[in-house]
Order: sequence, then C-alpha cells, then structure tokens
Amino acid sequence: MNRLKVYAAWFLVGTFFIISLWGCTGSDAPPVMTIRATQFGQVEGIVQMPGGTGMLAAGEGFAWLGVPYAKPPVGDLRWKPPVDPDSWSGSKKTQAFCQACAQVGSMYGPPSFGSAYETAANVFWKPVGSEDCLYLNIYSPITSQAGSKLPVFFFIHGGSNRVGAASLFDGSVLAKKTNSVVVFVGYRLNLFGWLTHPALRTGEPLNDSGNYGLLDIIQALKFVKNNISNFGGDSNNVTISGQSAGALNVNSLILSPVAAGLFHKAIPMSGDTTYSTVATGEYASGLLVETFLIKDGLATDHASAVTFLADKDNTWIANYLRGKSTADIINIMINSTGGKFGNGAYTALGSIAANFGDGNVHPVNAATAISSGSYNKVPMIIGNTTEEGKLFAQACYKISDMDRFNLMMNFDPTNPGTLSLTDILDPAVVIPTTAAQYNILNNNYPSPVNSLPSALYIYLMDICTRNYKATSGTPIYAYSFEWAQQPEPWKTLYGAVHAGDLGWVFGDFDRKYLFSEFNSPENKPGRIALSNAMQQAIGAFMRTGNPNPADSTTLGVTWPQAETGTDGNPKKIRFDATLSDKKISLTNN
Repeated sequence: MNRLKVYAAWFLVGTFFIISLWGCTGSDAPPVMTIRATQFGQVEGIVQMPGGTGMLAAGEGFAWLGVPYAKPPVGDLRWKPPVDPDSWSGSKKTQAFCQACAQVGSMYGPPSFGSAYETAANVFWKPVGSEDCLYLNIYSPITSQAGSKLPVFFFIHGGSNRVGAASLFDGSVLAKKTNSVVVFVGYRLNLFGWLTHPALRTGEPLNDSGNYGLLDIIQALKFVKNNISNFGGDSNNVTISGQSAGALNVNSLILSPVAAGLFHKAIPMSGDTTYSTVATGEYASGLLVETFLIKDGLATDHASAVTFLADKDNTWIANYLRGKSTADIINIMINSTGGKFGNGAYTALGSIAANFGDGNVHPVNAATAISSGSYNKVPMIIGNTTEEGKLFAQACYKISDMDRFNLMMNFDPTNPGTLSLTDILDPAVVIPTTAAQYNILNNNYPSPVNSLPSALYIYLMDICTRNYKATSGTPIYAYSFEWAQQPEPWKTLYGAVHAGDLGWVFGDFDRKYLFSEFNSPENKPGRIALSNAMQQAIGAFMRTGNPNPADSTTLGVTWPQAETGTDGNPKKIRFDATLSDKKISLTNN
C-alpha cells in the first residue's frame, strides 16, 4: 500500500501518468518513468521487481541495461580509442544485457548472450561475446528521479582483463540499500582491449598507448559525468570500484592523468598497481602477428616470419590484423594455451600484457608516480580476502574447469548430497595440518589452502595501502574479508576466496552466480547480517569518504584509517560472520 501511495503522489503532481509499475496496465509497454534522457538520445529501461527471474532476480528499482556509451569498436575502430556513439531519435530500448566483450568461454565469464549459467559448459573453450560491447548497465532505487543527486557506485568487473562481463552481478540490491545509483561497465578485453604494435600507431598519444580497454572505462566515466544526473545520480560524487583486474584498472585510473576529475572516491578490491612495459606489449603483439602468419601458411617459424614482413609496411600489417575476424583472434588465444585444462584462458597469448606504461594514459612507472604524489588523490578503501590463492590452485584439481563449474552450478546448498573434496582434488594433494606444512612462504606442495598466491595478494595489498597512505593526504581505509561458512566441500576448497567478497558487496544472494553454492540456509542469517553491514559502510563512504555509518552499531567497531599497525602492516577491519550473525573486528591495532 505504501508503494501505491508513492505512485499516486507521482501521478497527482503530474510527473507521469502511471496506473501501476508492476504491469497491471494491460500493456507490455514499460512505464514511462523509465524513459531518461542522455546527450545522445532517450533510453527506455525497465522496472525491476523483487522475486524476478534470471539475471534480474535480486531486488527492486529501475534498470537500464545496455546503454551505449561509445560507438562499437569494430572495423576501422578496432584498436582505436573509443568515440561517442551516434545519436538516435525516439527512445532506445535498454531492457536487456548486451553481449559480453569478446573472450574465451570460461567459468569466469558469461557463457553467451541470454544464456543461463547452467548452460555455460556448452561454450567452454569457444569464442563467446562480441566486439560490440561498449555499454553500461545502470540501476537506481525505485524512489529515484532525475536530479535526485544520489551518490554513484561505478563498478569494473574482474577477470584478468581477459574475461568477465558487466552483467555478472545485479546492482539493484546495493542501489536500494545504499540509496545510490549503481553502474556496471563493459570494456574491451584481452587482445582487443590491450595491444601495442608500431603498425597501429598514428602519432596520437591516446591511440598509441595501446590501452584501449582502459580508455573505454574512461569514456564510460565521461558518459557518467555528462548524463548520470538524469538517472538520479550525482556526477560530482562518483566512487569507482573494481575487483581483481577491475581493481587493477581502478588503480590505473587513479594513476592516469586522462581520468582526472572523473571520480571522487575509490574502492579497489584484491588488485594492485601492476602494469606492463611497452616493450613487453610489443613482444606480445609481434608474437600475435607471427602466429597468424604461420597459421595462414605465410611463414613456418620466427625467422621466416621476419623475412616475410621485411617488405611489408605498417599499413599492410594493420590491415592484416584488422582483417582477422573476432573468432580468429579468440581461437589464436585458445590454441596458444597448450591445452584445455585449468586456467588456459589466461595463458600464452591469452595473458598478454595490459595497462601499458606509455607515459600518457598510464605513467611509465606506477611506483614512481605514487611515491612522487603524481596521481589522482581521492579517499580509498583497499581490501583483500584472506584466502585469495585458492581460486588459482589449478595444480590441485583432478577435474577440468568445466567439470568443476558444473559441480558448482548443480550443487544445491539446501541439500548438499554426497559431493566431497576427493571428487575435486587430486588425492595426492596434502592439505596442511601442521605449522610446517602450512608455511605459506614454502610452495613445495600443490595445496589449495592458502599457498603462495594468498600471501602474495595480501602482501601486495598491504604495500599498495602503505604507498598510497604515504603520499595521498586523503583518508585511506583497509579491510580483510574472512568469511568461510560454506557447506563442504566448498568451505575447504574455497573459504575466503579471491572474488568471494563480491556477493556480500552486491547482496544478490538469491540469484545464480559463480559462488552461489556458498549460500546455504544455515549460513543465511550471518551472511545477510554481514552483507548489510558491509553495504552500509560502502554507502557511508560514498557519501562522506568515511566508511563508518552514522549508527555506530552497524559495524560494532569504529573502522580506523589504515595507519601502520604494531606489526608494520596497515590497520584493517575484519569482515566475518558466524552462521547466525556478523562478526566484525579490528586487526593491527
């Protein structure tokens, strides 16, 4: 009844004529409340209902899915900076996700446009997605209107800058809980997003950087700056956030002079300031050209490829590369992995360098830029999970990624059945039980339990936090996500795994996603309580730059800034929960 009163009030003031936002009009047409203006034309979204299906099952509010922020980077625009989309007349329907950016099908990205996660195995190790992928998904609360000036949460998905999609999470719950506008960005990935080769250079600094994926994200932030007020957001209060490669990209935006003024706070999750040299990028792009020449029968090895290219100019090479189809390029990545087991989508040509230190879009040396204070200084929350490395324990599994993914997607946490750790792990793997075995600096055993990658991630996050703190002059906070209350075998196999904190940030536990097998009825009370607290902290940070909510009982502790603690590492808040309630504490006092 309260919702109906709100709608009636809107009608009485003459905002729009709406009989019902829930489809009771007898028409399939969406409510006109979802029509919003952009600088390129109007877009027509949807009203999201609680208890929905598919990718929109989590919350309620307005959603605009597949909002174009740049022209499709295809044809002559491949490996060029993004440009504004063409304007359109009338209202463009933005009511369905666009395709994921072109990538190798894997467990870390959507299988194909419109497919449910349950069918993802059908496209493992095949080309999926499209180069036409520069779109935003925008979520706002049901009470928002144009000009509401709500804080904006701009999220960059992870996936090693190789895989992933803007549609992997639903932003409606976070938008509602924090009363904010949530934006997810799709950006060019892998060889389409990062390629630096002399033949592609024009003398224009942005073009010649090779950082096309990063430039896509900057273009999306420019769209937000110019248009988000019409969706209820405040263009002067944008918090950028990302996880893993998304966090690496957040840090690259912080370091990039091209991104200055486009955001005001940052939350990088499990990602450092890694970058690549231009020389490394040129080696990889040269390898790509040679691989194609050999595949096409124009060369047989490196020496003959060099001979073949001796009389070819840059125009010939650029046209040769741009003449390859999307599938041609993806298949080169697949075939260069040396097999289809484990994280092959990230190896060989699939893991070429990204975020090149070109000196224009990205500084030549990230550490030097930070130590000298030459970056975009904003309040930050920097975080990690305590068992990051468990996601990368490929040597431990006796089954393929595809089989493991099927087990995860078909697991019913309400009825766990008989699945055990030995169904997934090689029986020769020794899980540490003693202090000597559990030496995370000794990687002599192929165990999934907190081996070297976990220690390395945490070390890098701590270094990153200390370095920013030394020169920023703005508030810097740190967190450690420690929740591990999954039903077995996932508790032992994954625990507080890399990317495990994303479900708590977005709170869309009722939807099927990569780690939804974690969510059992037994752990729901504590899981929801922890998620609510984390979301309230994020909401407070978005508004004030301080993650401590006005109600001190929300966290139960005061989250301090990340000054150096007694052991030399940054002070952190610890996000954890029992089965029945949140368990939040401090470390490094």
